[in-house]
Amino acid sequence: MNSVLFTIAGLVLADCSASSETVELLKQGIDLGCCIVLANKKPLTSKIEEFDKLTSDFRHIRFESTVGAGLPVIASITRVLSSGDPIYRIIGSLSDPRDDLGGMDVARKALILARLLGQRINLEDIKVDSLYPDNMGPKSISVDDFINHVLPLLDSEVGEKVAVAASKGNVLRYVCMIEGSRCQVGLQELPKDCPLGRLRGSDNVVEIYSRCYKNSPLVIQGAGAGNDTTAAGVLADIVDLQDLFN
Repeated sequence: MNSVLFTIAGLVLADCSASSETVELLKQGIDLGCCIVLANKKPLTSKIEEFDKLTSDFRHIRFESTVGAGLPVIASITRVLSSGDPIYRIIGSLSDPRDDLGGMDVARKALILARLLGQRINLEDIKVDSLYPDNMGPKSISVDDFINHVLPLLDSEVGEKVAVAASKGNVLRYVCMIEGSRCQVGLQELPKDCPLGRLRGSDNVVEIYSRCYKNSPLVIQGAGAGNDTTAAGVLADIVDLQDLFN
C-alpha cells in the first residue's frame, strides 16, 4: 500500500485540536491498528495510564508538533536516547509568555519531555511558577482589569528581578527545567552568553544535556509556534510514518 492510499484509507488519525476529549477516540484508533499523529498536547498530558496506552507502540505514534511545532525536539531526544546516550537534563524556552502567563502550556510540553525521559509523573506533579498570583488570574479578574491594573504591578516586580539578574551578569528567562526527578516551570536566572541567554524575539530554544553532550549541549532553536510551522510538523510526522509500510 503506498503512502497516499494508506493516508486516505484512514489509517492515520491526526489530532490537531486542543481538547482532552479526543483521548478515547485515539485509544480506539490504536486498538484498530491506526497510526496516531498529534499536535494536541492534552492527550499526552492526561494521566500516565493514558500516556502509556497512546505510546504503547512507539513506532505508530508521532507528536513532534506537541512541543516545538516544526522544530525536531522529540526526534532529537528519541534519537539520542536510542543511541544509548542517557539524557540527564533538558532546559528550554518553549512558549511565548505573552500567550501563557500562567505557565500551563509550558508545563504540558515539559511533562511530555519528562515522560520521554522516563519520569512517571502527572501534570499536578510539576512545580509551575505563574507570572501572576492566583488571585489575579482569569477566573478572578476581567481582562480589562488585568491589563490596566495588574500588568503594571507585574512589570514593576519583574523589572526588579531583571535588574538583580543583570547585576550578576545574568538574564531572566521563563523556562522548563527537567533534571533527575525534578520537573519545573518558571523564571530562571541564566548566563547571558548561553543559548537561552542569547534568545531574542519569539524563537523557542531547547538545550539537551547527556553523556555525549555534557560540556556543549545539543541546542535546537527556531520558530516554535504558528500555524505554518505546526502544520509543517504534522505533515512531516505523517510522511515519516510511511516508512512503516514500504
